[in-house]
Amino acid sequence: MSDRRDDILDTLTESKRLVGDLELPTGEEYSINSILTEFGQDAAEPAPEEETAQEPTGQTGPISHGGAGSRRAKVLQFPKIFSRSEEAAEAAPEEEATTEEAAPAPQEEPRPVRRVKSPSAWVEPTPEEEMRLSLEDVMAHTVDSVMEEEDDEVLEERFPLGEQIGYVLANIGEKLGSLRRRAASARPEEPGRRAEPPEPEIRDALREERRLCKRRKRQLVISALPLAALLAVTVIDTWWPTILPALWRELALLRCGVAGGLLLLTCLAAPDVWRRAVENLKARRVPAEAAAAVAVLAVLGECIQGAVTGRMEYLPLAAPAALLVWLCLLGGFLESRSRWDSYRLLDLGGCPPYGVAVTKAGACKQKGRREGFYNRSRRSDPAAASQTILLPLLLSGCTVLAGVVCIGGDRAEDFLHVWSALLTASLPLGLPLCGTLAVSCLSRRLNRSGCAVAGYAGARALGGVRRMVVTDGDVFPLNAVVYEDLKLNKEEISKVIPYAATVARASASPLHPIFDQMLTHQGGAYCECTDLRYYEDGGVSVTIHGENVKMGSAYFMKKSRIPLLRDSNAKMKTGVFLAVDGELAAVFILKYKATGNVDWALRALRRSRIVPVLAVRDSNVTPGLIKNMFRVDTKPIYPDVSTRLSLSEQSGETVPEANAVIYREGLMPFAETVVGSRRCCRMVLWSTVLCWLGSLCGLLLSYYLTSVAAYSALGAGYVLVFALLWLLPTVLLGDLTRRY
Repeated sequence: MSDRRDDILDTLTESKRLVGDLELPTGEEYSINSILTEFGQDAAEPAPEEETAQEPTGQTGPISHGGAGSRRAKVLQFPKIFSRSEEAAEAAPEEEATTEEAAPAPQEEPRPVRRVKSPSAWVEPTPEEEMRLSLEDVMAHTVDSVMEEEDDEVLEERFPLGEQIGYVLANIGEKLGSLRRRAASARPEEPGRRAEPPEPEIRDALREERRLCKRRKRQLVISALPLAALLAVTVIDTWWPTILPALWRELALLRCGVAGGLLLLTCLAAPDVWRRAVENLKARRVPAEAAAAVAVLAVLGECIQGAVTGRMEYLPLAAPAALLVWLCLLGGFLESRSRWDSYRLLDLGGCPPYGVAVTKAGACKQKGRREGFYNRSRRSDPAAASQTILLPLLLSGCTVLAGVVCIGGDRAEDFLHVWSALLTASLPLGLPLCGTLAVSCLSRRLNRSGCAVAGYAGARALGGVRRMVVTDGDVFPLNAVVYEDLKLNKEEISKVIPYAATVARASASPLHPIFDQMLTHQGGAYCECTDLRYYEDGGVSVTIHGENVKMGSAYFMKKSRIPLLRDSNAKMKTGVFLAVDGELAAVFILKYKATGNVDWALRALRRSRIVPVLAVRDSNVTPGLIKNMFRVDTKPIYPDVSTRLSLSEQSGETVPEANAVIYREGLMPFAETVVGSRRCCRMVLWSTVLCWLGSLCGLLLSYYLTSVAAYSALGAGYVLVFALLWLLPTVLLGDLTRRY
C-alpha cells in the first residue's frame, strides 16, 4: 500500500514540474464558483441581500453563475508556484499601489460557500480561509481519493454462522416479547378479573347470600322427597323386584309414568338450578346444570316413548338424572353458605386487623383490608372452568356415539335409551361439588377460628406458597414472655431501667411493653439516643448521654468481649443483658412460655411441609430456642439481621389484595389459613381430575354395553351404583380439606 502511494506522489510531482512554467494572468484567481462553471456545474447562489461584486480585472470574460446555457470553454491553468520570498516581494508593490489609489474601495465580493461530503450540506467558510487552488491541495485530494477507492475494494469480514443465527434468534425473541407486551396491554379486560364490578356493602351482600341460602335450603328439602321415593323405587326394582306387585312388571305405562313423574317433580322443586343454567349460558359458560338439563330431557323422552309404545321392559334411568339435579342444587347451596359465613365475619368484625399477603419470602401476615374480598370470593374455580371446555365435548360425544350405535345396529327405536344411558353414565355426580365442597369445608373450619378466605381465588393465591414469615408475636405472644428478676452490676436501677427502655423503644423490640411497664412503675422517663446499630450476633447499641449502651443476648455479650456475671444460671440464658461503655450493667431475667396453639401450628406446618421464616427482632428467639421449647424441629430459616428487619417492617404494611382476613392474634389462625388454603387447592384439583376420569370410564363402558345390546347390565340401579362410587372420592377429598 505504501509503494502504491509513493508511485502516485512521484507521478503528480512530475506533472507539477512540467506545468510549473505556465504563468497565470495577472489578477486572476480561481474560486470554487469559477471551477464549477468551467465544468458545467451550477455555482452556489450568493445571499439575496448582497449585491454581486464585479469580477477582477484581467479575466477573459465574466463567469456566469447561471445554468448550462451560460457555460463557455476555458482551459484550466495551474497557478505559478512561488516561494515564500517571491510571494512577499510581489505582494509589497501591490500593497503600495493600493494605498496610492484614491478611488473608493470596491464592494466586497460575496463570500462563496463550499460543499462538504454530503451534497445537501453546505458550509460557509471562515473569513480567514483562502479559496485558492494549489497543486498541493490537488495532489492531496487525488491521493486520498485513490486510497479510499482501494479501501472500498477490501471485503468486510463476516461473522461466524453460529453468531449470525444467535443474533437473529435474539432479535426474534425480542420482537416476540415486545409483541406479547403490546398484545397484553391492548387485550380487553377479562370480566371478573380486571374490569371488576363495584362491590356492594358487606351488609347488603350478607343479606343477599342469606336469602339465597334459605331459598336453596328450602328447595333442597322439597326436592329431596320425590328424589328419595325415586331412589327407593329404583333400588327395589333392581334387587328386590318380587316386593312390587305383578302389575308393575306387566304395565310399562306404570313404570315409565312413576319414574318420569318423580323425576319431573324433582326438577320442578329445584328452579334455582335452571336459573343458574340460563345465567351461565348467557355468559357463554357451560355449567353442570346445563348438562343435567340435557340428561333430564333425554330420560323424559325415554319415559314418554316407553309410555306411548308400551314396549319398555326396564325401568328408565331417572334416578341418576334426578340425583344429578339435586347435587347441582346442593353445590349452589354450599357455595352461598361459604360466602355467607365469610361475609358475616366481615360484617361483625369490621375492618380486619390482619390479612395474608404473598411476598417473595412467602406468606406474610400484614394489615388487613375488605376491599376486593367480595369480587375475589365470586370468581370461578378450576372445576367450573373445566366444565366450560369439556362438557360440550362430552355431550357431543354421547350424541355421536348414540347415533353410531343405533344407526350401525339398525336400532333406531332405541336411540333415546342409548342416549340416556350414555349421558347418565358419563356425567359424573361429583362435578357440581368438586369446587364448592372443599371451599365450603374450609370456610366452616376457618370461621370457627376467626378467619375467612375469599373463595377459591383467595385460597389459590395462598396455596402455592412454601414458606411463612413468622414474627415474634406469632411465636411468643405478649403473655408468653414474663419478667422475673433483675440483677444489677455496678449501676443504679434509676439509670438501668431508663436506658433499657430507651434502647427497646429505639430498636422496636417486641420486649418494649415489658420495659415500658417497668419504667412507668418506677416513674422514670425515656432518654435521648443516637447512633442506633444492629448486630448480627443478636444485639443493638445506641449512644445515650455520650455513653455507648449495648443490649442483647448472652451470646452477643460474649462476642462483644464483655465479661458476664460468674453466678450465671440457666434462667439467665434467656435474659436480656445491658452493658454501658463495655461493662455489664444489668441482666433482665425473662421467662418464655410455650403455648399449645403455637405448638399445634408448628406441627401443622411441618406436616404440610411449609417452612417458617423467622423475621424476629428479639435476640433470644432463635431456631434452637424454638426447638427446645416446643419439641418440634420445623427447620426454620433464620436470615441475617438486615433481612429480618426488612421482613419485620414488611409485616406492618397493608395487604395489596384481600385474599384472606384474620381477626385473631397468634400463629394458629395464620397457620390454619395458609395450610387450609393449600389443602383446599389440592383437593379441588384431585376431585376434578377423578371426576373426569370417572366420566371417561363411564362413557367407554356404556358405549361398549350399548353396542353389544347388553341393556340388562345398564339397569337404573347399576348405573346409580356406578355413579355413586365415583362420587365417593369427591366427598372424601372435600372432607379432608378441614382435617389437618
